[in-house]
Amino acid sequence: MAKHAIQLSKKKRTKYRFQKLKMCKKCNRYSVLKDKACPECGSTFMGIEGLAHSIFKKRLFTEAIRILILVCIGIIAAPTVKALYLSLIVGMIFVIVYIILTFAFIKSEYFTELKKLLRVDLRKIGAGIQFDSDLALEDVREEKLAAAYEKLREIGDLIYSDQVKMRRVMVLNDIVLRRDMELELESLIPSSYDKDFVKYALEVLKINRALFTKKCIAYFIHYRDAVIRDFGIESLSAVAGTTLRMKLYILEFSEFIEEFLEYFPKDRFLRLCNILQANPDTDWGSLEERAKRLVEMKYHYDPDFKRFVS
Repeated sequence: MAKHAIQLSKKKRTKYRFQKLKMCKKCNRYSVLKDKACPECGSTFMGIEGLAHSIFKKRLFTEAIRILILVCIGIIAAPTVKALYLSLIVGMIFVIVYIILTFAFIKSEYFTELKKLLRVDLRKIGAGIQFDSDLALEDVREEKLAAAYEKLREIGDLIYSDQVKMRRVMVLNDIVLRRDMELELESLIPSSYDKDFVKYALEVLKINRALFTKKCIAYFIHYRDAVIRDFGIESLSAVAGTTLRMKLYILEFSEFIEEFLEYFPKDRFLRLCNILQANPDTDWGSLEERAKRLVEMKYHYDPDFKRFVS
C-alpha cells in the first residue's frame, strides 16, 4: 500500500494539558480539537478556563446578593435608629472585608472552581473525547489522514493511553514522513512491545536521530529479541549507532554499543573512536579495549584511524 504525502498544521501548544478542553454550551459536549465551532450544532466552543471563570463569577455574584440581602434585613429589622446605623456599619464592614478577601484569594478560588468543574464533569469530558476519537476514525476511513492525525494528536496530548498512541502510530505509518514535520517519538512509546511503533521509530531514526532519546533506546534494548525477530539485527545496530550522539548515552549503553561495534558503518565507528580518545580520563569499561582491538583488526590500514593504532 502506497504511503500518502500530506501536510500537517502546527501543533496547538498549551501550558497545561487541561487548557485544550472546551465545551459547546448548546450540546453540553466537551472537545479537545482545534475546531472553533461545534461540528454538531455550529455553536462556538467555550474554553475550559472561560467556563470556569463564568461559573466563578456567577458564584461571586450570588454570594454578593446574599450578603446584601442580609444587610438589608438587618437594617429593616433594626428596632431603633442606633441599631439601624449599627447594622449599616457592620454590613458595610462585612462587604468590604468580603471584597478584600475575594481579591486576595481570587486565584486560588478560581483554581478550586476549575478542579471542581473537571471532577464533576469527568464523565462528560470522557464522552466528548470519545466523540472526537470517533471523528478521527471516520477521517481515517475516508483517507483524510492529515485531519485524522491532527485530531488524534490533540487527543493524545490529554490522554496518554496505549490505545490513543497506537492509533496515532498506525496513521503515521501510512504517511510519508519528512524532516520538516513536527514528529514525536518518546510521547508515543507504548507500555508493551508493539510492532507498528517499532516500524515507525525506525523510520524516524532515518529522518531525525535527535528524536531517539534515552527512553526510546531503552525500549529497543528491553524488547531486543522481538525487534530482531520482526526487523532484523540491522535495526538494533542502527539504534546502537544513534547512542553515539552523546557521551552520556555512550556511558549508559556501553554494553549495548559493544555488541554492535562490528556492525557500525565507518563514520559511526570513527565518531566513537574520536569520543573515546577525547575523554581519556573517563572509565569506558570494556568498550574502549574492544574498540581498540577492532581498529587493529579492521581499520589498521585506514589513514583515518592511524592515530588510534598503537
